[in-house]
Amino acid sequence: MSPSDCLVIWTEQNDDIVRKWKCAERKHNANGQDVRRQYYNELCSLLHIVQGAPCVAASLELELTVLYNTLLFSLSLSKFGEAGDLLTQGIIRVLEAFGCQPPSSDLLLLWHEFLEKFQSPKLLPSTHALLCVQWTLWLSTQQLDSIQKLLLPDSQDGITSLSPVIQNIQVSPEENPSLLLIMAPMALKELAHICTVVTRGVGKMKEDKDSEAVQILQDASMLPAPTSLLAEIHMLTGICLARLGRPQSSLQCYRRALEMGACSRTVLYQGSLLHRQLENGPAEIEMLRLLCTAALSPVSCDPSSTWVPLLTPDMLLGGPACDSVFAMPSLLEIQHTLAHRCLHCGRISEAAENYLDLLATLQCDLKQLVNTDANSRLPRVPDIYLEAAVTLLKAERYWDSITVCEEVIMKTADLIPDRLVLEMPHRTEQDGGSLAPFSPEMRGLFAKSGKAEERLNYVFWAGAAFLIEGQAYGWMKESKGEITALTRSINLLVKVRLKNEEWQHRDPGDSAASKVADLQRLKALALASRGVGFMDRKQEGAALQDFQLSLQASPGTEVVELLLTQVLWKMGREEEATTFWKSTRRTSQVPELVPNCSRNAAVFLHLQSYLQEKMQADSESLKKMKLGSEAEV
Repeated sequence: MSPSDCLVIWTEQNDDIVRKWKCAERKHNANGQDVRRQYYNELCSLLHIVQGAPCVAASLELELTVLYNTLLFSLSLSKFGEAGDLLTQGIIRVLEAFGCQPPSSDLLLLWHEFLEKFQSPKLLPSTHALLCVQWTLWLSTQQLDSIQKLLLPDSQDGITSLSPVIQNIQVSPEENPSLLLIMAPMALKELAHICTVVTRGVGKMKEDKDSEAVQILQDASMLPAPTSLLAEIHMLTGICLARLGRPQSSLQCYRRALEMGACSRTVLYQGSLLHRQLENGPAEIEMLRLLCTAALSPVSCDPSSTWVPLLTPDMLLGGPACDSVFAMPSLLEIQHTLAHRCLHCGRISEAAENYLDLLATLQCDLKQLVNTDANSRLPRVPDIYLEAAVTLLKAERYWDSITVCEEVIMKTADLIPDRLVLEMPHRTEQDGGSLAPFSPEMRGLFAKSGKAEERLNYVFWAGAAFLIEGQAYGWMKESKGEITALTRSINLLVKVRLKNEEWQHRDPGDSAASKVADLQRLKALALASRGVGFMDRKQEGAALQDFQLSLQASPGTEVVELLLTQVLWKMGREEEATTFWKSTRRTSQVPELVPNCSRNAAVFLHLQSYLQEKMQADSESLKKMKLGSEAEV
């Protein structure tokens, strides 16, 4: 068989593979990896046969075309290493066949030699096609410096300008019907170009250079690109504008992104963050609700339902461009944010339903009730349960609240030691009163299996659960259940003993000190809540004792001072009540029972509201007490 006959046969084989592929694309049968691997293997076999013959001028265009088609499939299958080897070996083979000594193993020098050597009108399109493949390969493997040096050397900004060697590619399959291409080099160039621009814009965003990123992304939106990528560009632009304090412009970008078919979850999430920044609670909650619905919607897994091009922007960018800027929250995080924001905005009934949905999602893995991923943006799971219980309490769904609390108690009560003694570090005068480092004994305590900090968590969770139960029974006027639950809460909380009180002077960000402070506040709430229960039972003496102990645990809490004054008044000790009230007005500061820095601030806030509401329920005696106090002034 003559060489010319071989070229005819090989050309027919190449064209036959391309025709079969395009037919499969039209029928949406080309999305699966197995299908693409089949075509890739066929082209690899053909390339092996073609390269088995001597490389001559007559066969050069065919060889470069088959190499181009093969490389496109290797990129589609993410075989970047194989693609790089095939491309480099193909260039070296052609250079050697025409008597050129490859300059070195340096790929950039190799390409300069290759482009300089093959400038004939017949071979230039094939040369440029392979150059587009090399560009795509570098982009997929994040070798942006190589792209800059070879393709953008004369660009002032290194972004939108292309070197003359690739600027004027005008090749399409129709120009040479005897050698069919899987993808037009012009389309490949445009895809690689805009993906390069987007990559640079995302890089500026990661460097917090949002003004530069906006300019780059706006330039990118003017380039030819798939609609899906243009939608992502608008989304990224919106994120930058939001960071730059231009919320309305940002919302317009998000709207355009949705109109162009952007991923609704990403846009809704970013929109919710923006509305929170604008303090537009209803709009934020609506977007979170839609986001939650979208996250729960099943995704079609039928590969034939949507046509996927051989090469997509996600393949070149390593995934959706937005994913490299921020991480989308998980379904649990979305549900928790929705429930928490409803609670924060006073939409109690909605918050209760959303928390129940969140707990139902968590029920699929009850082993995680105590331990969760430390890197998660979610609170610890027992903290979520406590938030849910408090919300159900606020929604007057008392038995549901008690049920949730029982779940927490069941999982934590057995983990609590009979006694937990903590030694906090002392101040030293040498260092100006700053706290000394942990003593070796303290370090050893926190290093033991079942760390002291984690044991503090167990005490807090169980104690808070009993406290919420007690308040639920209190609202249902079940006095026995109320006092029993609150007493159990107090008995748990007093198991923690401190050898000194230096924790009060520590940095609020200190984990151990923060947990101890939370326990003290919780103990104060439990004592005050039980005091209210004793008042309802007309046991003023027991109530007085609990209010006094509550103020010892958390001094200066106004609502507890009012309750203590009120119980003194009811006991007929008006003069003592008046004197105490006057002294508290002189010394009281802003109550610290509900600190904003606490991880459990929302729980504390709603638990304290129980005391305020109970106090207001006895408004007649409170009014008499205040009038009596004012008359004494």
